[in-house]
Amino acid sequence: MEFWEEMARLQLMNPKKDRSKIQKAILYLRELAGDKKVHRQENRLDVLEQLKDSMLEGDALQVTSATAGDAIAVPPITKDSHPGISLVTCSMNRSENLLKALRSWLPQSEISELIIIDWGSDVPVAETLHKEGIFDPRIRLVRAPDEARWILSYAFNLGFRLAKFDKILKVDADIVLSDDFFDKNTLIEGSFIAGNWREAEQGQEHVNGFFYLHKNDLAEIGGFNEYITTYGWDDDDLYSRLDEIGIKRENVAPSTIKHLDHSDEERSEDILGDVPAFSAIDEIRNDTMFKIRRNRFIANVMPVWNGQGGFIPLPLKQQPLADETIEVRRVGWIDAEVPPHVEDDANFYALGELASWRLGKQVLGLERGQLRSLLRKSFAEIEQQGLKNLLSQDVPTPEISVPRRKLFIDAQHGLGNRLRAIGSGAAVAEKTDRELVIVWEPDAHCEGRLSDLYEYDGAVEEVAFYKDAESRNCQLYNYMEIEDGAVKDAPITLDDGKDLYARAAYVLNSPLSSWEDENRFLQSLTPIEPVRALVDGVRKPNDVSAHVRMVGGSEYEHLAYESLDNWTAEGHAETEKWRKRSHFSHFLKRIDTLIKEGNAERIFLAADKPETYEAFQACYGDRVAYLPRELYDRSAEQLHYALADALLLGSSPLLLGSTWSSFSELAMRLSPQKMTIEMSGKDF
Repeated sequence: MEFWEEMARLQLMNPKKDRSKIQKAILYLRELAGDKKVHRQENRLDVLEQLKDSMLEGDALQVTSATAGDAIAVPPITKDSHPGISLVTCSMNRSENLLKALRSWLPQSEISELIIIDWGSDVPVAETLHKEGIFDPRIRLVRAPDEARWILSYAFNLGFRLAKFDKILKVDADIVLSDDFFDKNTLIEGSFIAGNWREAEQGQEHVNGFFYLHKNDLAEIGGFNEYITTYGWDDDDLYSRLDEIGIKRENVAPSTIKHLDHSDEERSEDILGDVPAFSAIDEIRNDTMFKIRRNRFIANVMPVWNGQGGFIPLPLKQQPLADETIEVRRVGWIDAEVPPHVEDDANFYALGELASWRLGKQVLGLERGQLRSLLRKSFAEIEQQGLKNLLSQDVPTPEISVPRRKLFIDAQHGLGNRLRAIGSGAAVAEKTDRELVIVWEPDAHCEGRLSDLYEYDGAVEEVAFYKDAESRNCQLYNYMEIEDGAVKDAPITLDDGKDLYARAAYVLNSPLSSWEDENRFLQSLTPIEPVRALVDGVRKPNDVSAHVRMVGGSEYEHLAYESLDNWTAEGHAETEKWRKRSHFSHFLKRIDTLIKEGNAERIFLAADKPETYEAFQACYGDRVAYLPRELYDRSAEQLHYALADALLLGSSPLLLGSTWSSFSELAMRLSPQKMTIEMSGKDF
């Protein structure tokens, strides 16, 4: 914390008058930048060097200066402030309510400044205010244009970090203040004023997130907990930490604030709306209480948040725009990330807790695999068959069970290839009462693990053993035709006395494997939280999805996953042929026609080359939704984007796919709806 407080003081110095002081301060800050976490130390030093260059070469960069140039660090929430009140609010596509609320804030003469954080709104808040003729010199607009997902803790903490005055009035964009608010709510030392859902009138429960406090107290606890990045528990966690440092909570005076109504789904930015619940696990995950209980667990398990671990890096990256809006863009590391195993635990315990409310305390004693197996059924099925009856059947655990024969599916090549092979193996295993064992060995085609994609409790091995399979009493089927002894599409004949080992990038040739059964298994898998967050952060639904696959063929043979060693000469020739027919120009022509017909107002795009995204943006602008990225490789991080892309492609009624691409096929497999499919080179 000391480093960032000193950075804030440095930014206030005048280079023309305090040059020697600045140089001494920079030397001191270099010492303070040291940290056990190397990436955190490097991030601090990078920010310090940027600030040093700007201050010693020109005028000081102030966070509110109209002459701000290069990026400067936003300090943490500081204690040194001027007397007055900073109103802080945030908005992401909530301009209608913001306008109503703003008209109740502006007449309050006690408010010294109004900080509005525009968190990635499709239509910038500045445009909305200009259109409505709203201007007030106290308004400070800060826009984070690259943020695709609503994260309350990041957005509000940014506003708190920029606040100049010693009292903070935190209001959501849907909170209206009465004319006599400050007459009836006097803030005294050692206390804070907050909404209270327990005391609120019916329909006003969401005032719980409103508070009015001394900035010094907020700085002491570090603002909102940045370990919490989804809806729920953020305000209760903050109030609890205030209580722990001896700050007493007082309820806001009745009738001095009013919450403008909208749904929990809107509050959590669940732009999917009502997602059909095919299973109990779906129904629970769609419940906002699941998010609240999950975040409560995370807050209790992670270190107590006080901001000293490092706020999200959001430097002010460029000079204010013509409308005086300041822009911030996220850079560098995020220190406050929750480890995957903690997220997995939080999901499990929240699932168990909510399931117990419906089914009874018995479910709290189930192992993880048992619980998820049970909840893959709908609540109606569970209640119809009876929980005791289902549990007496000994819901299978995910361990490799000795008595049962196994089906090892050694999934090969890229994500689409691997998942269709796994789905096929699962279908055969289910119908033959074999235990499915997924063999997922990371390689150049797919550098990540299965656990980098899914919360999967079944048996997984990460080292292939096809060369030794027969010596381990397995029937061996190898569909990878470039390998010695392999026979692609060989009919599967099961020997009850042996395990089955299938090495494939394709579906198994068996009457026991069908499109419906394969996809049912794939759709039952739960993506990990980072993947779900990517999906949640993209506008949907859309009218049409486009998957443009251009990488492949002779031009890309230098890439390990496109090498000639991966396919036969015939297979490579087919790849070359269809990649040319999947050039983005063919998709643009088809979409132009759909737009003329009124069938493509909203488009989702997934592509494997940056120039495709650039072309779509140039042609269609805001019609296009996509997942911004810098990676176009096969790394574990890129796999998150790949799976999210596949899920998003399947959320539109019409898919324009790339022929000879298993990834377009994967989008069809993961789609919960019946889609209309058009393929490049065939249908357009």
